[in-house]
Amino acid sequence: MVGKRPERKPFGRPNAPKGYPKNQSVYADPENWRYPLHTSYHAKAARRYFDDQPNRSKYTEDEQAYIDWRINEALKKFEAIQGTRTSTRTHVTKDVEGMSLRRLLRALLGPARFKRATEIDDSVVTVTLDSEDQIDAKVKDYLVQINRKNQSILHDCQDWRKNLASKGMCKHLGKLILTLDERRATDLSRSILEHKEAWKFNAPGP
Repeated sequence: MVGKRPERKPFGRPNAPKGYPKNQSVYADPENWRYPLHTSYHAKAARRYFDDQPNRSKYTEDEQAYIDWRINEALKKFEAIQGTRTSTRTHVTKDVEGMSLRRLLRALLGPARFKRATEIDDSVVTVTLDSEDQIDAKVKDYLVQINRKNQSILHDCQDWRKNLASKGMCKHLGKLILTLDERRATDLSRSILEHKEAWKFNAPGP
């Protein structure tokens, strides 16, 4: 075991959320019924949400280490299970079907980053290439390249670099997607969320 199991928190739930497992052992924070890890999709979502600083800051450093360890162990387990990708895709397809653009982006960015994305002014987004397969843009001074055909995203902000391993998206990606045609943006967001294990998240060299 790494770190220290979190103690009961004021923001903790009294029991399992409706529709979620009633076994505390499948939560990264079992005492507070937070960050469920019972499917590959939920384990990846737990990593994405816990990487968000406002969520991490609710815990001590030892508690953060424990939750990180629990999430990482769950991710390793699902990667090792044969057929995980197929079963996860089926599960996620069912979950994202019919989701609006804003709901998809909240799922990809987390609530805090999504809010920050909506607060960025449209004037700082400059699209230099917009084709069926490729979008090249600048958001503020940051590079963003999205290749739909190759399922790859290249970006260079610090938040993006920090979360490359967990494939956590940042506010700049969210803002760029919000400036696209809504139908195209929704289709792109759904593809990333539904097939996230296939998408490649990259950053340019130092």
